[in-house]
Amino acid sequence: MDKDKQIYPLTARILRPLRWEMNCIQVEIKGERSSFMKVAGIIAEYNPFHKGHQYHIEETRKKTGADYVVVVMSGDYVQRGEPAIADKYMRTRMALSGGADLIIEMPAIYATASAEYFATAGIGILDQLGCVDYLSFGSEWAEVEDFSAYATLFLEEPEEYKQILQEKLKSGKSFPEARAFAAGNLLFDSKPEKAIEFLKEPNHILGLEYIKALKRRNSLIKPVVIKRKGNHYHENKLTENYSSATAIRQEMYHFYRNFSRKNPYNTETCNSRKCGNTGKNTNNRVSNIYNNTYNKEKESPRAFEKALCGEYLPFIEGFLQNNFVTWEDLMPYLDYTFLLKNKVIGKYFGMNLDLARRFQNIYEPGLSFEDLIEGLHARQITDAALRRVLLHIVLHMKYYPFLEEAKDIPVPYARILGFSKSSSPLLKEIRQNATLDIIQRPAEGKKLYSNSSAQAQIYSIDIRTADLYEQIAARKAGRKPISEYKRQQVIR
Repeated sequence: MDKDKQIYPLTARILRPLRWEMNCIQVEIKGERSSFMKVAGIIAEYNPFHKGHQYHIEETRKKTGADYVVVVMSGDYVQRGEPAIADKYMRTRMALSGGADLIIEMPAIYATASAEYFATAGIGILDQLGCVDYLSFGSEWAEVEDFSAYATLFLEEPEEYKQILQEKLKSGKSFPEARAFAAGNLLFDSKPEKAIEFLKEPNHILGLEYIKALKRRNSLIKPVVIKRKGNHYHENKLTENYSSATAIRQEMYHFYRNFSRKNPYNTETCNSRKCGNTGKNTNNRVSNIYNNTYNKEKESPRAFEKALCGEYLPFIEGFLQNNFVTWEDLMPYLDYTFLLKNKVIGKYFGMNLDLARRFQNIYEPGLSFEDLIEGLHARQITDAALRRVLLHIVLHMKYYPFLEEAKDIPVPYARILGFSKSSSPLLKEIRQNATLDIIQRPAEGKKLYSNSSAQAQIYSIDIRTADLYEQIAARKAGRKPISEYKRQQVIR
């Protein structure tokens, strides 16, 4: 079968060229897409949703005049190669209550891949919705023009750039280091330190990939940069106003360890109510938990609570019930894969022969995740990339042929996780203009594609990996797991 017919939904192959021609006419006549609404898109993880994220949404509305904000969000696993601190439904609820209008799930194969795949999928979804005018992303200090210069260089790859890149790779530098050095030499008159400073920021790396993806698609979506507030992306200490997700997660895990040691949680009482109840009893119980745990602590009693935003009390309560997944929870699944030895280990997405050999030499059942990463650490590959490869092994994301060109193809569907009641006009606009399949109920995706198609493989990975997260979290929390096919959209 023709590759395009396997990868592209029929509607996308027919309608996308027509949509492009119509958009060009609209741009020529009016300078922008003809619509009664303005829509801004954000690509995020919200792991978890905090005040900085709410600030980003608010500033996006101010800067673009957007009537609606659409978010493409990672599901139960994130781009840094680990399970999210809460499942996608809880994070969707927090984001909707924090200002977002529509949450769409990024397929797991993209959400757990490198920045290029991650950005391409997010842009692809937003572009194919047919109604998004702006892409908003954060930066420490850069402007759109800065990202555009790097994007043009990396897309065109002039011969001089490729020569410098290869020289640095042969000298032992990692690809990010070699790329930054080559870019600095060409863009700043042999001053690589400027490019190194720019490209060391995670938000800048993602922003660059967003611009590259927009350029590759000849997209009409206009990029907008929002300056970040608060502490740095990797900062591990909470601040007064805007804390990083890294600091929040670290503080919450610290809180959980103290809580588990001092105040064993009564799961029977907690599990008598449905997750997500925000009534008075729930609020009082959460407050009592905090007070009982922190009365004897020197630190602020609600340090991470002050950093969170939206409907966060159900999230905290679920977290205290052990309703989350960590890498240590996933290690037994890695143990099982190790027992299969070399028969399958090299077939996973992101795994190469050298890494497979090192993995086989180092790994043994019972090894902690931290020790495994330390043993695999190498200059040529980042720890985040290592975590992603290991996650692909656990999630059985094998190297399918279509993944080789995944960064250049459109995502076949947009699965809606949740929306606000006021976003009905936006949903109507999407249904009228989208050039990809819109999935609102999990069972719809199963019926859309034949079992042998690439779309079906991508979607089955989403379902399978979500079920794994749910089963592990449910077992830890002492509750019955809910099948992904029975999940409902979050409506606020």
